[in-house]
Amino acid sequence: MVLAGVIWQVTGTRYDALVESRAHVLRGIVLPIGLGALLLAVVTTWLGWWNSALFEGSRSGPVWALVVPALFAAVAVINIATIDFRSPQAKLLPLVLVGCLCVGFAEELATRGLLVVGLREGGSGELAVWLVTSVLFSLLHAMNALFGQSGRATLAQLASTFFAGTALYVTLMTTGTLIVGMVLHALWDFGTLGILATGAKQKTPAGVLALVTFVAALVSVFFVVAAA
Repeated sequence: MVLAGVIWQVTGTRYDALVESRAHVLRGIVLPIGLGALLLAVVTTWLGWWNSALFEGSRSGPVWALVVPALFAAVAVINIATIDFRSPQAKLLPLVLVGCLCVGFAEELATRGLLVVGLREGGSGELAVWLVTSVLFSLLHAMNALFGQSGRATLAQLASTFFAGTALYVTLMTTGTLIVGMVLHALWDFGTLGILATGAKQKTPAGVLALVTFVAALVSVFFVVAAA
């Protein structure tokens, strides 16, 4: 995040203008997050943690908890279908997708990958692993307030990303691999940013389903932790 913050500061990037133009997408998402992803890849290789970061070895938790990644995917699909692909701004979407793939890879590897492995190696219990990773995932987004996002919007984002982090933790545990979470994270962000870039409006069912996803995640995480 320090790397991203420095790049945003140097390039004059504003969080509230990330998808306004090709230049904004490049310097606001692709460049900083792409470099961050590269840095994380180097660190993961140096630590020798690729296998332990990407694969749990086995699934944990009740089968019904798989509803969480299913709901997460449904919200992403609805949002992607809502994107106005006929908008002149739709020309930005391929680059936005590249940026979102970088975000999905980097943020998941950092929080549900390296941080999870590190906490477990340090002796933390699984309840602490979930809580610390979800809180820190949320706090990663606090920096946005320094780059144009309002305080109220930032607080709302911190809350939603905590619950999204919980859903992605449940996804990691119930599927047994971080890769699923990486893909779902990227698709969720692509739907969200794609709607914003093309001037579309999120459908009410997607917003309601997102809340259902967060509630389901918060309920199921305790069963998942207990089974870990």
